[in-house]
Amino acid sequence: SKATSGFTRSQHGPDSIHSWLTAGACALSTFFALAPLRSSGILYVIIMNEFNVSRQEAVWTIMLLGGARVLSGLLAGPLGHRFTARPVIIIGSAISALGVMLSFFADSIGTLHAALGAVHGFGSGIVYAMNPIVISEHFVKYKGLAMGINFAGSTLGTFVFPKLLEYLVGLFGFHGALLIFGGLLLNSVAFSLFLRQPVWLKSESTTTLNEVTDETECQGRAEQWTISGSIADRDAIAKDKPESMLMGLSIFKLPMFYVITYSFISFNLSYDCYNSLFIDFAIDKGIPMSSAVTMTSLSAVPDLVGRLVLPAVTDRGLIKRRTLMTALLALVGVLYIVLPYQQGYDIIFVLTSAVALLLGCGVVLFPVLLVEYVGLDRMAMATGMLTALSATFSFGKPSIIGYFRDTLGSYHYLFVVCGCVAISASLTWAVVAAVSRNTVKTKWTLQHAFTGRDISPGKFSYLPSLIMLDDGHYVDYKRVARHSVSSIFY
Repeated sequence: SKATSGFTRSQHGPDSIHSWLTAGACALSTFFALAPLRSSGILYVIIMNEFNVSRQEAVWTIMLLGGARVLSGLLAGPLGHRFTARPVIIIGSAISALGVMLSFFADSIGTLHAALGAVHGFGSGIVYAMNPIVISEHFVKYKGLAMGINFAGSTLGTFVFPKLLEYLVGLFGFHGALLIFGGLLLNSVAFSLFLRQPVWLKSESTTTLNEVTDETECQGRAEQWTISGSIADRDAIAKDKPESMLMGLSIFKLPMFYVITYSFISFNLSYDCYNSLFIDFAIDKGIPMSSAVTMTSLSAVPDLVGRLVLPAVTDRGLIKRRTLMTALLALVGVLYIVLPYQQGYDIIFVLTSAVALLLGCGVVLFPVLLVEYVGLDRMAMATGMLTALSATFSFGKPSIIGYFRDTLGSYHYLFVVCGCVAISASLTWAVVAAVSRNTVKTKWTLQHAFTGRDISPGKFSYLPSLIMLDDGHYVDYKRVARHSVSSIFY
């Protein structure tokens, strides 16, 4: 019956109860897997003191961690494309914990680079890259909010892990603290086991349709689409074919993929400065280390707000996602230019919190924009390639940081450069907005998706990337729809 069908969809289907439980599991796996990343500010300072090395040498561990995290996309993307995200995330969680535990045996800075930087970074990067794929598969209407919940896991880690690491180092020493830390990271494996590929995306031999109306008005991504025509042939309308690697690589034909990539690289520069350097920057400003650690932990509050509240605003259509991205990058740039010239704990804390708010929103916004512009079926490949391309720039950051801090004596000019790069990325989105205003609106018909089929009446409701049928099945129109070149800017 219709009542039973509706209840089933509330339990299992896009934006269902099971979907929200999946988002919670993703958040908790991220919470543990990315714990060292969220503690990288204090790790940076402790490594300098423990191994008696320069800032350029110490920051190599942190940048290798970040670089390996994004470089893992080269492997994680194709594997997720081939085997689904779940097994890849489980393996990544295990590698993440193993790398931190191996750091217990690090008797030199080089060994620490390999264990904590490369091994752990690679494993945590797999979790970081693949969890958004799971979210994208389970959500349609509330994708932004669900993505925020996923990434909120790492933000909650900022409340816990920096102060916990400071306490453990004081109690057990640096190496003992890392061994305990690695044991805690094994919890990420447990939560990853809960994840499943949605049943409506699994291969089915046929998809049947029940009574379909002739015409339905629907709301597209940010434009009113008219779906007209009818669906017929109650026999096999859509078959899921194995996704080819060639189709995944077609992302490189999309101009918007390059816009997102440049923005992501610019964003990562800002994020690395915030996550890794703000504690040392605060110490340079005369703030005690314990207070600086507390400041970064408290900045997790606006970070969490940015990850949950602002994406929910875009989900409700109150502001376009590309508009939010334009404003976000511009404001981050201005804050980074202003920050170096401030003095005192209060003003630095306020500006740090503002940066955290914007960066938190950006972390959630990028995966959602990626789905919007490349499609769900190419999301795994796009995520992997995006993070891998940005990794190229991570390995040059230690030399840049060492030059500005060890040679020039402060982070001032580094932050100014970081701000200018963010503003330039904002301008690219302003160009996209200008181009999109001149884009001709398109009338999308069901014949675009089911070309060559006999059409007969039935009943359906439209979701941004899925057509939901009364019998509980879903058809992803993006798998077969063809879009004009101009429409990718939309």
